[in-house]
Amino acid sequence: MGVRKSVFGSSMEKQCFRKLRETWGENYNLYHNLPFLNVFTTKDNDLVQVSEEEYDRLKKTSIDFTLCDKNDTPLVCLEFDGMQDGFNVGSTYHLKDGSQGNKARRVFTELKLRIAHASLFPYLVLGSEEFRGLSNAVRLTIADGLIGEVLSHRAASESIGKGFDPKEYGHTQEEFDSLSEFEQSEIIDDWVVGIKIESDYRNNPIRRKVAELEKKCGVSGHSWTFPNDRRNDCKNWVGVECTVNNNQGIGIGKICLPNYSSPYCWFSVHIAMEIANLLALEDLRKDKE
Repeated sequence: MGVRKSVFGSSMEKQCFRKLRETWGENYNLYHNLPFLNVFTTKDNDLVQVSEEEYDRLKKTSIDFTLCDKNDTPLVCLEFDGMQDGFNVGSTYHLKDGSQGNKARRVFTELKLRIAHASLFPYLVLGSEEFRGLSNAVRLTIADGLIGEVLSHRAASESIGKGFDPKEYGHTQEEFDSLSEFEQSEIIDDWVVGIKIESDYRNNPIRRKVAELEKKCGVSGHSWTFPNDRRNDCKNWVGVECTVNNNQGIGIGKICLPNYSSPYCWFSVHIAMEIANLLALEDLRKDKE
């Protein structure tokens, strides 16, 4: 009997928690090793059938990192897979080396993913690489970008769900109703796009860093390509290369991310484009200096 020297399972797990807290700790509550059933309900859940044996296991398991709002409402869960360096695509679990790994671990991880995703809740499995700074100068991580993507989509969905108010565009309801269907559609489309852009900037630190470097570098153009080097299954991976330029040169950034396909992070291509853009800007900034 005794007391552990640390509540963390490893020094890397502790480091990951500190990295997350550095970015998110001011405006959110971040928890380590919350019991799984403190976040999810499985009894009387028609979406996923759980056996008594599985329920007993779930009672004993915990979630590595859970980000909550200031009222302790869960927003996103991250499972740190330091042991096998795996990732999820939807509710399926994969290893980066393409092997099957430990069968029991895969089956149990996929049970947790099914429960979360059936509840339309973002539950992401990440390896150690996703918690490392993107470059020597950028401490933000892939994990930060994924959390930002989830929070951006949440915020945009909530704003759009409140409905369109013509007064936001300087129209009375009568004036808006008098417009053609095409004109109404154009205005509403602009409104939706504006909400998404604002939500992304407000909630995703990657987007804010991109905007900062674009201004600093005086960027005049961007381009993206989506290379497939055939080393990775394109169903499970998203590769993006971004090129940015100004009047002094060009910068190039590349990233390949798992296609997480999780609630509020349905398509990894968007965050991959943002990260590739950030890396290209960092490359351009180094040349400028």
